[in-house]
Amino acid sequence: MAIIPNRVLPIAAILLMLCASAAAGEIYKCSDAQGKVHYGDRPCGDNASVFVPRAAPQADAGVDQRRRKTERLLDALGEERRQEQQAAEERRMEAEKRRLNCQRARVRLRQFSEASALYHVDEAGNRSVFTDAEREASTQEARAAVAQWCGDS
Repeated sequence: MAIIPNRVLPIAAILLMLCASAAAGEIYKCSDAQGKVHYGDRPCGDNASVFVPRAAPQADAGVDQRRRKTERLLDALGEERRQEQQAAEERRMEAEKRRLNCQRARVRLRQFSEASALYHVDEAGNRSVFTDAEREASTQEARAAVAQWCGDS
């Protein structure tokens, strides 16, 4: 970005005013001998006439209304897109959570199935071996966890 010195701005403003005043002059319309029409800022012959350009068409009152409606529509579409992206991210995170929990549940079931003995550890750090009923109950819980997180048993 260029930095403009403070002394250049007043000079530029004067030049713009001079250009604007020159542009505000009359426009002449002339026809030559071949019938070609010419336009200029000075009369170009006896048949020169002052040309008055038509005013630019005015914007109708509905333009602002249509612009606001379009902006609201674009805002709504942007919000919808943001919500869809958020939902997709939540689905991705849920799928990742399920994958990790499935992996953990399968490892735990395999450990319960393959271990020669399972045991509890109490607060004192003492081990007590699972009874057959406790082992079966723990294995069933592990199978249920695999079914919950992996979708199979």
